[in-house]
Amino acid sequence: MTEEETTITQTEDKKSTRTKKQYVLPHERGWQVKLEGSSKATKVFKTKAEAEEYAKQLAKNQNTTVMRQKKDGTFQKKK
Repeated sequence: MTEEETTITQTEDKKSTRTKKQYVLPHERGWQVKLEGSSKATKVFKTKAEAEEYAKQLAKNQNTTVMRQKKDGTFQKKK
């Protein structure tokens, strides 16, 4: 294996082990849960609390993490 092939393989390995995120984001109808890289919301909720609870369950089942965004666009610290 050449040095270039080794580097590409190592980079691919790092990408595959990176944990995706479930985002809790503002939505025109309330709050949405969206998987990182997805163009559509997984589900939309009226309240942020409902969206966070759903995102936590998805994260637990799919081995992902949860990122919560405020209405002003900044991200909240982990609970």
